[in-house]
Amino acid sequence: MWSVIRKKQNKKGEEGFTLIELIVVIAILGFLLAIAIPRYNTSRARAAVNASAANLKNLANAVELYATENNMAGYPTGDTSIFENIVKPYIPKIPLPPGGQTYQYNSSDGTGYTITDPNTYGDIIETANDLYVTEGGILHGLQN
Repeated sequence: MWSVIRKKQNKKGEEGFTLIELIVVIAILGFLLAIAIPRYNTSRARAAVNASAANLKNLANAVELYATENNMAGYPTGDTSIFENIVKPYIPKIPLPPGGQTYQYNSSDGTGYTITDPNTYGDIIETANDLYVTEGGILHGLQN
């Protein structure tokens, strides 16, 4: 059918695409984008969560190494400023969460600690500050 239309157009001396052909192509591109964009955004959010989870595990390993090498009965007490001095010998450049803030360290009594990611990640993590790691490098907050 399209070949018949083309032949008639060529006889008239007109060349190019018809309006219907252009509308069909634009509709197909719009449909493909409607599928691709949400998947892309979800993939980016999952990648950010996985990167943050890996960073938290590495930071927890540094705290565990510090406590072991210094023969501590518990863990260093303090907040994020103390934490940065603790991990510097083990991790030359302290990683930042994908949101660009800083990880929060908290150990009030020395029996345990939490390192928290202050960012939210939409549907992947339910509420703010739910992605964190505790003593022993146990990661909390990821949905299965």
